Amino acid sequence: MGLLAVVFFARLHSQAPLYQGKTIKAWALQFDALSPRARDDAASAFRSLRTTAVPELIRLLESRDPMWRKALWVTALKLPPRFRIPMLRHARIPEETVVHSAAARALGVIGPDAKDAIPALGRMLLGKAPESRWDAAMALGSIGKESLPVLTGALRDRNPDVRYAAIDGLARLGADAEPAIPALLEEFKEQKEEIRTAVVVCLAKVGQPALPALLQAIERERGLVRQGAARAIMTMGVSRRLVEPALLRMMQDEDPASRQQAMATLAAVHASDEPALAALAAALKDPVPEVRAAAAGALGEISWKAQPAVPALIEALKDESPALRSTAAKALGLIGPPARAAGPELKRLSDSDPDFSVSVAARDALAKVQSGR
Repeated sequence: MGLLAVVFFARLHSQAPLYQGKTIKAWALQFDALSPRARDDAASAFRSLRTTAVPELIRLLESRDPMWRKALWVTALKLPPRFRIPMLRHARIPEETVVHSAAARALGVIGPDAKDAIPALGRMLLGKAPESRWDAAMALGSIGKESLPVLTGALRDRNPDVRYAAIDGLARLGADAEPAIPALLEEFKEQKEEIRTAVVVCLAKVGQPALPALLQAIERERGLVRQGAARAIMTMGVSRRLVEPALLRMMQDEDPASRQQAMATLAAVHASDEPALAALAAALKDPVPEVRAAAAGALGEISWKAQPAVPALIEALKDESPALRSTAAKALGLIGPPARAAGPELKRLSDSDPDFSVSVAARDALAKVQSGR
């Protein structure tokens, strides 16, 4: 490695600290520059400064626009242009939120060395400014596991947007977010789909340490929590042998959405042994059409290994639900030549099914099951 650039960092005439002729504030605001080169230069500056820049960045996080400046702009913007323009000609634009976000981004670049800023970032995360909340959460996540208490505590906030940002910050901790798992599971009760999705992403990044709690949630919880836990497992790359028993029990849930999610997760973990295939084949006769279609879709994802379910899928081609007939046809096509016995029924649907999407799916599946003759 070459020599590091010489850092000139001093206070001149009671001014803010300087680095290479620029204030810390100026370097931080450079993160908003249009030029990628300028943004990269700002990141390099803070990686060089490290802890040296942290006190000034904390000061910037806690800086506030003067009340008179805010009042001036609020008043001026209500006036006609002929009065507004002269009034604001020499007035600085309020910059509090922009400065806070820029300082948080700089602290995120510094990473673990910025741990002294955790309290200030925590206050910013819980604050009223949504523009800077996400930057605070990202910075806390980049600082690392010492931010865990602050981020976990934010999951108790009544504002769902605060919790959403905190989940994103926890995701950046990876396996270090393990102690937050119970609180994260509670977030599956949130009605906002984007928050539940964020929890899934976060738990996937926690990885294997999250698996015992997720399995426990599948076994003990109901509704959105149970569904969310099963959904999180889909992205974790775990062995089907570890999760299949719990998912098979979940397929007996009285909630159709839970049954559907259990089947989707079984397909995602490639559960292709006899108990799983038998359960999915039986689900093709579920009283809820959407669940029947989900079972056919899961069998299709398992592909050629789902060959034992071919007779049940052929029977499903006669179902009253067009969605199931179409999905069953697609599943048989994905199974391929081992599903050749479905040929006559697929031909019938291809020629005469009243639903165009079903006839198209059947025609495509017929070509696939007959390939290799």
